[in-house]
Amino acid sequence: MNDEVIIDYAKPCMDAEKALKDAHEAVLEGNLELAMTKAMDAIIAARLMYGALRHMKEKNEKAV
Repeated sequence: MNDEVIIDYAKPCMDAEKALKDAHEAVLEGNLELAMTKAMDAIIAARLMYGALRHMKEKNEKAV
């Protein structure tokens, strides 16, 4: 039985991209509180993406 866990980097990447876009729109609307919240969302999503990429790299190095 294969219990391999798939860690996806694409979803957090898209989430970060959307959060940055939303932050930009909030700034243009003058809603700095929302912009700051969306910026933090982008940071969190980027961190999740980084962790997924690091996991992929480690898994790839073990396979070689």
